[in-house]
Amino acid sequence: MFKYEIGLDLHKKCSVLSVVDSNGKKLSHHRVNNYPEEFDVFFDSFSEPIRVTFEASRNYYWLADYLSEKGIPFIMANPFLNRAIATVHAKNDKYDSTVIAQLTHSNMVAPCYVPPAKYRYLRELSRYRYRLVKHRTMLKNSVHTYLDKYNFKAPYNYVFGHNGIKWIQKQNFPKVIQLLITHQLQLIEIFSEVIDSLYGTIKDRIIKHPDYRILSTVPGIGVVHAATIISEIVDINRFKRVESFIRYAGLAVSTRASADKIHQGHLNKQANKHLRTAFIEAALITIKKDTGLKAFYEYKKEHKGHGKAIVATARKLARSVYFMLLKQQPYRYRNIKAA
Repeated sequence: MFKYEIGLDLHKKCSVLSVVDSNGKKLSHHRVNNYPEEFDVFFDSFSEPIRVTFEASRNYYWLADYLSEKGIPFIMANPFLNRAIATVHAKNDKYDSTVIAQLTHSNMVAPCYVPPAKYRYLRELSRYRYRLVKHRTMLKNSVHTYLDKYNFKAPYNYVFGHNGIKWIQKQNFPKVIQLLITHQLQLIEIFSEVIDSLYGTIKDRIIKHPDYRILSTVPGIGVVHAATIISEIVDINRFKRVESFIRYAGLAVSTRASADKIHQGHLNKQANKHLRTAFIEAALITIKKDTGLKAFYEYKKEHKGHGKAIVATARKLARSVYFMLLKQQPYRYRNIKAA
């Protein structure tokens, strides 16, 4: 179908492109600076159908948008899976771009999903808010550490409310520590303002999304977790089986089997950590509202401990979400049958 396969090794300032013909034969290599006008010169030189393949990297956004605008078919390859196929002791940019073109020609490349721009923007908003929350938590933990170091017992369960902050400021810390705490409290306030602002922006973007109306029926999934799930999944139909979705969400355990021995290991790290976090955090709330799911969690906790139990519960919740989105049906509570 394609006269030429082009492997592209993307870097920060330039890219190396290798051209392979329909027989998989190497034709040429090109080094092009990452400017649209230079890419125009290269791609406009082809009159026959072409396809571009490049490995996923943190700076792929502009390239995907450029190729989409030019109407050039492309594949974003999974670098982890392709690395298992194309390993060599000595390699360079020309080798990388050539191999990825030849893998595409042989239909052996492992593709990654490229979300549309509007979902990429929602991802960035959700992930940025998550990072800010982590930084704010670190600051709060630091304040708690200073309170413990100097044996100040807060009279409030939540010490970062209005009254709690006034109480902290009245404590007799050494001058240097008082200065550090003052700075940390100021940063916490700034972070909180930005986090609240991002919450409003995220809510405005997803409030009318059809999947949000479905996800909001789950006790434990609010605006933030719904935004994460929507932006990371994009289209639930791209997962043909629920097991594929569970693996993508990072909630599947690795399994190694040999003869009659089966060993189950840790969670798969080559997965979407943002979805995993969202489902685990949501499960912690859902078990407080859904008695059937709570019974499942308590059973697992008794035999496996809290950590493995909440992951198993999050896995069960993710399965529910998969079928909810697939069938566009609201959440159904798990009823406990009377003995």
